[in-house]
Amino acid sequence: MSTIKSKSIAAVLLALFIAAGGSFAESAAETSAAGSSQPPAAAQKTEQSTTRVYYFHGNQRCTTCKKIEALTKKTVEESFAGQLKDGSMEVQVVNVDKSENEHFVEEYQLATRSVVVSQIKQGKEAKWRRLDKVWQLVHDEAAFAQYLRDEINLLLNGKG
Repeated sequence: MSTIKSKSIAAVLLALFIAAGGSFAESAAETSAAGSSQPPAAAQKTEQSTTRVYYFHGNQRCTTCKKIEALTKKTVEESFAGQLKDGSMEVQVVNVDKSENEHFVEEYQLATRSVVVSQIKQGKEAKWRRLDKVWQLVHDEAAFAQYLRDEINLLLNGKG
């Protein structure tokens, strides 16, 4: 069996396992953590609405990869400080080379290391945007920051 097929099967089995666990936790804790067909399991929380900004990387990290991460964090911290403080936005750095995070590659169709903005409403991922232009803009800090802000705002304003 090919490695890709094995990983796909493993991802499906993991999702089913998590969904079954979520159903148990839901009945036990009387919360609304029901699964969905599209969102990654890690994106399911019980908060009403959260915007999650992911930076996905691997074990091997070049200078440009590290700069994308730094610019992403800096832009979000400077432009969305209020949302970070009140918990309605968060930044997560995720190593997709770790087995527990491999599912993100397929779920967000990651062809390379990337930034993804995800909106979670009532514990379910409602929509997401993969920001492919970060590689083109990484050497222009102002353009990178503007692109990231614009994409986050499009998602927040329901236009993403």
